[in-house]
Amino acid sequence: MKQFLLVLLAIACGAVLVMGNHYWQERTNQKAVANVEPKPVPEEAPKQEEEEKDPVAKDLTANWPDAARETYEKKVDEGSPFKIVIMGSPALGASEGGWAPQLKESLLSAYGDTIEVSILEWDTTSVEFVNSSDVDIALDGSPDLVLWEPFNLVDNSNRVGPVQNHESILIFDRKLHEANEEATLILQPPHPILKATYYPSNIEDLKTFAGDEGIPYLDHWGEWPEDDTLTDYLVEDQDTPNAKGYTLWKDYLVDYFIAD
Repeated sequence: MKQFLLVLLAIACGAVLVMGNHYWQERTNQKAVANVEPKPVPEEAPKQEEEEKDPVAKDLTANWPDAARETYEKKVDEGSPFKIVIMGSPALGASEGGWAPQLKESLLSAYGDTIEVSILEWDTTSVEFVNSSDVDIALDGSPDLVLWEPFNLVDNSNRVGPVQNHESILIFDRKLHEANEEATLILQPPHPILKATYYPSNIEDLKTFAGDEGIPYLDHWGEWPEDDTLTDYLVEDQDTPNAKGYTLWKDYLVDYFIAD
């Protein structure tokens, strides 16, 4: 009997030890779990509060003079259209699908309603232009940028020399900035012609004059053929380009005004 009681006591002690160990392990695991700090939930990267307004259109102005770019961005921020005037002699082809209408279409397609484009064409000399009411027409609405082909070929045909041409440009530039002090004037020559005597030197003088006066100058003459194949790009009397010449001229200007 005594031996039986000893066995029973041993079994009871063993059971107590097993249950105590099991209880202790559970308490230890609970504390371990409680002491583990929860991993922080990663926060979403803060979103940019305000994206740059119309970044594509602003990048398109990369080739423009700095003053014109700044004015354009200012007008975009204000919600006002940036006003561009394209003007010059009949070499623009304003009424016959010339480079000017084609450039206007490309500009409006690229910049949308952030710009307005006007085309003004006169068959006149530079001196007659600045002394007429045509200047008032050009400045109507206070343009922000004027792309001007300043009648050099017409001047050459009417014995108006480079000095008078340059004086006329300065007069118009002054009047332009009186109308809009933030305006930008950009000059470009008319198209080249074959076997001209004085005309090429007049154009070189125009380029030099523009550089001296700090007026941006678009020298598209490097795109035209320098040999007899030039006639393939001009009408018979060479007064204006033909369709092929208009496209060449337009492509040059599109590359400038609409940067990739």
